[in-house]
Amino acid sequence: MLVWMCIFIKNQQKLKINNKLTTMNEVTNLDFALLFRLVIAHLLADFLFQHKSWIQERLTKHWKAKTLYLHVLIVGVLTYLFSGYYSNFYVPLLVILTHYLTDLVKSYTGNSLKYFLLDQAVHLIIVVVAWYLYLMPDINLLQQFHFIFTDLKTLSIATAYFFITFPSVFLIAKITEGWQQQVSNEGLKDAGKWIGILERILILTFVLINQFAGIGFLIAAKSILRYGDIKNAENRKDAEYILLGTMVSFIIAIFTGLAASRIILL
Repeated sequence: MLVWMCIFIKNQQKLKINNKLTTMNEVTNLDFALLFRLVIAHLLADFLFQHKSWIQERLTKHWKAKTLYLHVLIVGVLTYLFSGYYSNFYVPLLVILTHYLTDLVKSYTGNSLKYFLLDQAVHLIIVVVAWYLYLMPDINLLQQFHFIFTDLKTLSIATAYFFITFPSVFLIAKITEGWQQQVSNEGLKDAGKWIGILERILILTFVLINQFAGIGFLIAAKSILRYGDIKNAENRKDAEYILLGTMVSFIIAIFTGLAASRIILL
């Protein structure tokens, strides 16, 4: 979600520079300030002004939890105060309603990481919608989404990030398939997969912002963490397998980043 928001902001700046929007459709710094104020209001309401006991009560009592209503009221009040649009009441009310429904549904699904991330993604989408409702018709949201899905540079970056996540997991598994049976599978379940995904995201980001020194730092940090496995002769097969997978992972991320950077320069 944050990646798409950054892409959206970047595209807005491009559109202004290239005079592709009329004066009424231009998004100013004040408009962006409103977006960040709404995000801050959400973060304050959801993390600073919400106690853990409120979440536990919601998980057990669901819609009967009084603190659920107190929480969404705080969300609405902060949205209203941070917006600066004090004559507009329907947007904060909309935020209250959607936040209530989202948290109510989440109370029936549990508090796992998956549902936490999904819950936050929905809340951020609501924040963006509220931002749009505050500003329309000053900006044309459909025109911005049309630009996102037709701009070659934006699509190349999005494709690169998608490719180095789960598609790369299957690719690396196929490349290292012949050695998988020779090593022990001790360790946290799927930890290696997520470590690989995170390191590829970091490497791709370093390549796209032309900070290759960051890749060297990442390699050094991982070598230090794996030093105990490498120096132990009993773990030689495991260490070699990890090293092989790491090198394949790094190569995929680096060359994907270089390809995306090449397309961006077109």
